[in-house]
Amino acid sequence: MKYEVTERAEILLKEEVKIVRISVRDLVEFVLREGDIDNRKIGMSDKDVMAMGGKLHRKIQRQMGSDYHAETAMKLQIPCGEFDLRVEGRADGVIIKGDTSEVIIDEIKGILRDLSLIEQPVNVHLAQAKCYAYIYAKQHSLREIGIQMTYCNLDTEEIRRFLSHYTYEALECWFEELISSYEKWARFQIKWEEKRNSSIRLVEFPFSYREGQREVAAAVYRTILRKKKLFLQAPTGVGKTISTLFPSVKAIGEGLGEKIFYLTAKTITRTVAEQAFRILGEQGLQMKVITLTAKEKICKCEETECNPVSCPYAKGHFDRVNDAVYDLIMNYNEITRDVIENQSEKYMVCPFEMSLDVSLWVDAVICDYNYAFDPTAHLKRFFSENAGKKYIFLVDEAHNLVERGREMYSARLYKEDFLELKKMMRVKEPILSKKADEVNRQFLLLKRECEEYRVLESVSHLAIKLMNLLAEMERFFEKSSESDKRDQVLELYFKVREFLNIHDILDENYVIYSEYQQDGRFMVKLFCVIVNSNEISCYTQKKELLSRACLKNHSHNLHFTICRRPFSNTFEGKQFFYTLVYYLLNSFRPFYFSGP
Repeated sequence: MKYEVTERAEILLKEEVKIVRISVRDLVEFVLREGDIDNRKIGMSDKDVMAMGGKLHRKIQRQMGSDYHAETAMKLQIPCGEFDLRVEGRADGVIIKGDTSEVIIDEIKGILRDLSLIEQPVNVHLAQAKCYAYIYAKQHSLREIGIQMTYCNLDTEEIRRFLSHYTYEALECWFEELISSYEKWARFQIKWEEKRNSSIRLVEFPFSYREGQREVAAAVYRTILRKKKLFLQAPTGVGKTISTLFPSVKAIGEGLGEKIFYLTAKTITRTVAEQAFRILGEQGLQMKVITLTAKEKICKCEETECNPVSCPYAKGHFDRVNDAVYDLIMNYNEITRDVIENQSEKYMVCPFEMSLDVSLWVDAVICDYNYAFDPTAHLKRFFSENAGKKYIFLVDEAHNLVERGREMYSARLYKEDFLELKKMMRVKEPILSKKADEVNRQFLLLKRECEEYRVLESVSHLAIKLMNLLAEMERFFEKSSESDKRDQVLELYFKVREFLNIHDILDENYVIYSEYQQDGRFMVKLFCVIVNSNEISCYTQKKELLSRACLKNHSHNLHFTICRRPFSNTFEGKQFFYTLVYYLLNSFRPFYFSGP
């Protein structure tokens, strides 16, 4: 099973008592995760599952009658010494039977698996319901309460329920143990932020200001304070990294941001950012900083096959990873690739997945653009639609986002891949072969209309066939995890899923076209020409590419730095070495700030 904690707890200050907030789901998925990493279990994207599951939730809730109270909000505040822990969430349903006064908490889960394969509720699913049952029983003085786990197949809408009853005493004992397991993490969070903020107040700019550097630092701080966007252009070697990191660190200390993301496309610029934090650390700065390394580079196996059969680090990973993460954040501030690899060996956990978990507990993350912008690779734990956190983004060499953005938000498929799948599965998997043939026939229709290349108005008919194929592929993975053809099907599965994800966001900024390749293959491509309606916005003016990021719902502010090939701007007859350009209200009307 794959677990991904979406966010760590949020700290509030109210009447001198610090309150650590965490959702029921995040609490149980963090404390109770267990088992192996297993990429052989493939499913729909989280967004698709949530969309389908949400519709099914509402349908089931409407069918449950007048005794059923849907989407019941609950919260409980637990004193933990110097702070309170607030656990909150929304139960799918509370059933209050009028004739017997019996109360049952209903937890609904939409899944793609065959329901006959589910012998008992999944532990973390049941744990969510037990949290709600305890909170409700405590607040309504119940001696006993029921829990109903409702599993529904997203394709067939078939339903299977598991009903159990618990005494209040049993739930209380279980819940106290759960809270006790998380309490040390919340205490670390509070103590560390106090220590970090105290150290930030003592840090000063580590060098004598060069011309323009003070203005840059001031503009960066004002941008964060006012929750605006900043575009900065400066030549390489003038100290822009420290000039942007220093005010960002100060902003963190003032509570204007929660975490710094330093995004870049090159290893060398990541090293420069690490060095800048190291220099500030020489003044006593206490900040935990992690550098994320790509899975392919940090994986300890010859091939990145993330399953318990092929990788010893994947087997039992979730049983040990919390201990590995806690040990690491308690003992290291600078968390480099070497530190991650050594910790991985010590606890026998996947270094890549552990580094993502560690990133939740640090103050700054140095990583590639992909982790923030790529729709297939971004960090869902930070950039999910409901995150709403105060993150500060420093994007180095942001002009590279134009071409990178086009790559991230474009997708292509080849007819020949589906023809090959059809032939390969004809005997062993006839239904999968049939679905592949239906896609191949759609490609054939487009191919007959294309001479060399052809711009298309729509590929919605193709998309429907691809969705049918995708569902059948998922059923194939569910029952054929050891198939010798699995890897070939898996590679095409990811390409199809990416194509459908991009198809969902098509707008006037895309061109859809078909084309014969030089090797004779026939391609259909969803080409993102102007990357401005998704995660990245781009603009071209006088042959100079200016780029910015929206990261909708993810942050209150962000800004960019560019260091390659400075371009000159003339304002009132003067040449500016630094040019600071504010973009307000999603427009590209520049305001030029001062510079030498």
